[in-house]
Amino acid sequence: MLKHIVMFKLRNSYQGKSKEEISKEIKEALEKLPSIIPQIIYYEVGINELKDPRACDLVIISEFKDQEDLQTYKNHPAHKETLSLILERAEDAKVVDYFV
Repeated sequence: MLKHIVMFKLRNSYQGKSKEEISKEIKEALEKLPSIIPQIIYYEVGINELKDPRACDLVIISEFKDQEDLQTYKNHPAHKETLSLILERAEDAKVVDYFV
C-alpha cells in the first residue's frame, strides 16, 4: 500500500475570499475525487485547527495500491483540474509518499 500525504500552506486571501473560505472550497473539491477516481483506496482531507506559524493549512492523506495507481490518480483530468484550483490559492506544498 502506498500512502500519499500532501500539505498546503494557503494564501491569506484569494479573489476576496478568506483563508477559511478557501480551505472549505478546496476541501469540497477534493472530497469529490474518490467517487470519480477508482484507484483511490483511502482519502481524507483535513483543515488545520492549530494556530502555529509552522503549521500547514490543509492536508490530504490518501492510499493507493502501488505507484502505478498513484500515477493514474495524478494524471486523471479531475485531479489535474482540482490541483490547478489549489495551486492558484496556495503559497507552498509539501508531499510525502511511502509504503506501508
